[in-house]
Amino acid sequence: MKKEKKRQMHARKILLIDDQLSHLRTLKSMFARYGCQAVTVDSAEEAELILQWNPGFDALITDLKMPWLNGVEFCKKTKKKYPAIQIYALSGYLEEYGRNALDEAGFDGAYQKPVCFEMIEDMLNAIAKGASDR
Repeated sequence: MKKEKKRQMHARKILLIDDQLSHLRTLKSMFARYGCQAVTVDSAEEAELILQWNPGFDALITDLKMPWLNGVEFCKKTKKKYPAIQIYALSGYLEEYGRNALDEAGFDGAYQKPVCFEMIEDMLNAIAKGASDR
């Protein structure tokens, strides 16, 4: 009962962006365990289209290294258009970009892959805190 209450407490609508389909499937199932509605897309360009027609996401979680439009450029563009949306980086390449570049791009937080359930909980707590701060 206690565990179920905790999961429902985190219910959010999240857009997951990663060019690796296996990562998307794993992330979607992990977020679903916490009662989140996770929509997955495999490119930043597709995410831009989704947001254009459905901007009602609580947060976006994006990979950084993707073809065409990388996560940093995607974050910059998205924050200009939707400044209130929370965007988190989830990547195995955080050190290649550097904390300053991620902060300047407008990320609300950054997490290093590989992902685990404790990290998902941390992200959801950060999303909830960010929503209450706004």
